[in-house]
Amino acid sequence: MEEPSRTKVTGDIARAIDDEEWQKAIRRRQVIEDWLSTDSKTRELAASYADQLGCPVSTFYRWVSKFKESRQTSSLVLGRDRGNKTPRRIDPQKEKIIAEVISSDYLTKEKKKPSKIVQEVRRRCFAAGISPPASNTIRARINDVPAFVATEKRYSKREAQLKHLPLKGSLPGADRPLDIIQIDHTKSDLFLLDPQYREIIDRAWITSAVDSYSRACLALYISFGAPSTLSTALCLTQAVLPKAGWLRELGISGDWPMQGLPNRILVDNGRDFHSHAFKRGCDEYGITLDYRPVKRPNFGGTIERFLGTLVSQLHGVPGTTFSNTQIRGEYDSRKHACLTLKELERYLVTFIVDVYHQRVHSGINMPPAAKFEQGLGHVGTGKLRQHVRMPEDEQTFLINFLPTIPRTVQRYGVRIDNITYYSDILSQLLEDGDKRQFEIRRDPRDISKVYLWHPDDRQYYVLPYRDISQPPMTLWELRYLNRRLRKQGADLVDEDRVFAGLSEMRSQVSEAQKKTRDQRRLSKLDKKQHASAPLLPKPARQTPSLPAEDNIDFDEEFDPSLIETEIKLR
Repeated sequence: MEEPSRTKVTGDIARAIDDEEWQKAIRRRQVIEDWLSTDSKTRELAASYADQLGCPVSTFYRWVSKFKESRQTSSLVLGRDRGNKTPRRIDPQKEKIIAEVISSDYLTKEKKKPSKIVQEVRRRCFAAGISPPASNTIRARINDVPAFVATEKRYSKREAQLKHLPLKGSLPGADRPLDIIQIDHTKSDLFLLDPQYREIIDRAWITSAVDSYSRACLALYISFGAPSTLSTALCLTQAVLPKAGWLRELGISGDWPMQGLPNRILVDNGRDFHSHAFKRGCDEYGITLDYRPVKRPNFGGTIERFLGTLVSQLHGVPGTTFSNTQIRGEYDSRKHACLTLKELERYLVTFIVDVYHQRVHSGINMPPAAKFEQGLGHVGTGKLRQHVRMPEDEQTFLINFLPTIPRTVQRYGVRIDNITYYSDILSQLLEDGDKRQFEIRRDPRDISKVYLWHPDDRQYYVLPYRDISQPPMTLWELRYLNRRLRKQGADLVDEDRVFAGLSEMRSQVSEAQKKTRDQRRLSKLDKKQHASAPLLPKPARQTPSLPAEDNIDFDEEFDPSLIETEIKLR
């Protein structure tokens, strides 16, 4: 007798699955087939597909592996490989009530919480005369709703597309390096220390510029200040100017050759990108400033992905806050912090120069550094078919993008943030009594000098510290030291003694209140006794005689120290 085949018939399996689970399996197949047809499969892209299905990335990879084995929809039905267990083990009537409540109450613009859904399911079950399912079962059905569907129903279709659909394609118009660059900011997930006292300061902001054609990073600017016109200007100037000197200062031997004036800059609608100084600087050097459409972050996908890559590099560094509190757990980020701002800058620049620019980028299938060179038409060492545009004077280019500080010039010089700047050239340029306000520009990375614009001569003059023996410092170091000095002044107050004194004062008030109540009670009792007692003749009033030692000679000169002595004795 022939042995029966053990191969399962797919058609029989498909018919045994209820409609709801089958539709979910079809949805998983659609997403996975879209993923398999993608040329560049990165983990970041896999995460976006996993979000569409409402599952972790690891689960998404497991589903892909299962589907590739058979290419059958039934392979994506959950619970099918759990022995004889069925995916749904509760009463069909309860299942129907849960589905109805999720549809009518959860998938609505009111965005009700899962706890409200649990309450409504229980209410309907009690009304139908059946026992309600466990809350975990109801919440599990809520979690089964695809993330894309939940976002679309509870928010909007556009929000679902922006949040869950992958960003495909590239920005049009970027046909060669520096055609379009993108600039944006993000806050790092790392606590930093001050270089002198090694105490916690804060998390730093990262501003970066990326070339849309080659995906090469053009600039990296890190500071403690929130995104501003200043950080944007310094990022742009770093993108345009050579970086060899900066790399030497950081002690990095690698090469960062990307430089040159861009044709267009794509930015978001932040206030720092709308500043007068930034716009005027772009106009001066023939740079077109374009803004992303409002609430369309996919137009800045290149810079967003790069900043995400930078931030993810910091998640393994001591002092990281990770991406959220759940991942961080009980890890004490402040306790383990060990890097200063300068050390973080060196760490990230090393990553950009020696790692990011040299490895294959999934979006262009080659290293960004090689793509940048290829786009410029490199045909040999030092030979280019195309040349980048450079500003005529590098220092003037930098100064033109720095924000202005209006100040009058006094006999002692110019004073900014309690620091005085002076040069002998001031006595030659300015006449006594000149009360005009001049435009002063300052590079926050080195505040040992400022630049004064003279409208008559139409040029900048450099004003150093009045006390040239003082060391150079950054603007943020100055602000931190000022805060530290103010804090030291506040620390001179003995907080424990202050609170002890307040407690003593309050106890004195309580004691005084008690004495007052006791005295008033005795006074009332005396009045009652006095009213009931028989009337007696008043005794003759006698003037009491003072003891000999208490007699005061008013002709004697008054000495206030006697009163102080008496008080101390008492």
